[in-house]
Amino acid sequence: MSVQQVSCPARVLLLETEIAELQTVPGGLEVPPTLWCTLETGHGGRHAVAAQFAGGPGVPDPYTVWMLWPEGDEYGPGRNLIVLPPCPVDFLPGYVEEEGCAQYEVHPGRRGWEFGPPLTDADLPPNLKTWLNNEPPDEPSP
Repeated sequence: MSVQQVSCPARVLLLETEIAELQTVPGGLEVPPTLWCTLETGHGGRHAVAAQFAGGPGVPDPYTVWMLWPEGDEYGPGRNLIVLPPCPVDFLPGYVEEEGCAQYEVHPGRRGWEFGPPLTDADLPPNLKTWLNNEPPDEPSP
């Protein structure tokens, strides 16, 4: 069984005007012409992908620009570039290796770390926090 996320196979081809708009985002990266939906396979609603990230020293409040589009109507009226707040849910909060959900707030489907068998605190080794924080493990009792 795979424990990796299997994302929706839908893709979107960006228009030249959209690429030009995304290239103006401060601190952004080079934008590829084709992006794939990053939501869980079989999700409801529109497809979504983070199209550009605004960040760096000149951006006091980093943000993400998302491309949303409806199933079967990639260039229809439901297609848009929009800034959405990030999903606030974290995995392993308080650990050095804490990981935030890479989707937008109130996204459909599961988060990337929820694929595969369910994982709870009981599944984690007792010294995981020590190991992730690079602290020496507790000495065993004599």
